[in-house]
Amino acid sequence: MLMKEVLFKIIHLIFIFYSVSGEEQDEGERENELTYTTSIRALAELRDIENSYMKHLSNYVNSLQKKVKFLKKYLESLTRENIDSEKYVKNPLNIFGLVRRSHEDWPKINAYIRSNDSFKDDLNEMHNYFNRTPNSQDMEEALWGMHRIESIYDLQAWDMANGVISTHKLPSQMSATDCLAVANFMYNQSEFRRAAQWYRIALHFIQKEKNGMAAEFYGPKREDLKKMFVISRLQEGSIDDLPSYLDELSQKPDIPLTYLKPKPLPTPLQIGCRGEYPNQSRLVCRYNTTTTPFMRIAPLKEEEISKDPLIWLYHDVLFDSEMALLTKNLTREEMIQGYTNNQTTPDKGYRIFQVKVYEGDGGKLDRTLVNRMTDISGLDVGNHTYLARANYGLGTHFQEHSDYVDLRENPDLGSEGDRLFTFLFYASDVEMGGATIFPAANISIKPKKGSALFWYNLHNDWEPNPLSRHAVCPMVLGNRWILNKSMLSHRQIFLKLCYK
Repeated sequence: MLMKEVLFKIIHLIFIFYSVSGEEQDEGERENELTYTTSIRALAELRDIENSYMKHLSNYVNSLQKKVKFLKKYLESLTRENIDSEKYVKNPLNIFGLVRRSHEDWPKINAYIRSNDSFKDDLNEMHNYFNRTPNSQDMEEALWGMHRIESIYDLQAWDMANGVISTHKLPSQMSATDCLAVANFMYNQSEFRRAAQWYRIALHFIQKEKNGMAAEFYGPKREDLKKMFVISRLQEGSIDDLPSYLDELSQKPDIPLTYLKPKPLPTPLQIGCRGEYPNQSRLVCRYNTTTTPFMRIAPLKEEEISKDPLIWLYHDVLFDSEMALLTKNLTREEMIQGYTNNQTTPDKGYRIFQVKVYEGDGGKLDRTLVNRMTDISGLDVGNHTYLARANYGLGTHFQEHSDYVDLRENPDLGSEGDRLFTFLFYASDVEMGGATIFPAANISIKPKKGSALFWYNLHNDWEPNPLSRHAVCPMVLGNRWILNKSMLSHRQIFLKLCYK
């Protein structure tokens, strides 16, 4: 099944698993965390866990149904005459049957009901899977992911709930409890208009549910959802406008709510992620034949992206077989959680993706990648590849940051110089989201499988270039795999040419 066809099911099972657990798990050390939300690879594993859990749950239900079928037969075997008890026990046959059943049948029936031999193994397996469910931080990050997808891409809550993501129509939709979880999160983040919209959608879905699962299992009542909708509107509005809020509540949930406060202007990051940067001009595409002698016989397709900062996109530089070797066989246990760096990102460290470094072993793939990066840059990229392989997850992003650490502010980090340049290889296509953007330069690059982005972080005098600050837009649909490498400046002192 395509990843976009299971995205919302993955969202749903995260909400379900966490809601069922009802308690937080021990977080442990960062490297040992059982994380799911920040990696599609890990989320696919969670989907496999759910499939196994549901298999054992189905076995358990079948065993219970066999018991129910037997107990129904037992009840049917008891002919109940519609007479009062005193008249019933005047019959000696009735008396004997009553005494015998009470003495012999009831203990056996009770033991049969209590016995779990037929499904003991299934219960044990279900318990084991339950211990591998998302933790509280996973749940919070899933909610933040949904928030980023909605706000940064300016999507309508009703469309998202029904599986309409921009121009993509997914074959699934969110449940009432999914919508309620998002609504509560939006409310707690003081996003009251968004919260009200999600409460109204949750109310609509609960009213449509035929089996009453949401109300019985989770307990949201229609009256409570209506109350939270009104409270959310009052948080930004006036009690004098209460009649209009009640009128909004009765409207169809696909009608957007009016803004009670001025709609905030989009940020440069939001503009870039929405693909609204102005087109760059006076840029060229060419075959690069000059960086190294080898390029004369095997030139690379070079697309100039920007002159300041200097950015190039090289097309078709990775083969499918190479990307498969670097990404396909990685397991969640091999990968660790990637965090932001406080020297290059303004906010404190937060989880962004799951990563595994390919250090290189001197083998054919290692030598090939080293030579290819040398051909692209003309610089010293080291003797081994040392690529960070990163996989993004639900709504995960990398906020605006620099790859340089700015040695003027962090002189203790400068024994080998600052990060002069960065390689970013795209090892997968992404259907929506995951673009690399340079907000100050109005540049956005959509991931293209097999291509490589190369840029300089420093000016000719090796001072930081603020225009090289960049970000990664939230992932929406697809599976974003990237390979990343930066090199320090001191070892390039006799190799790097000054650029204009």
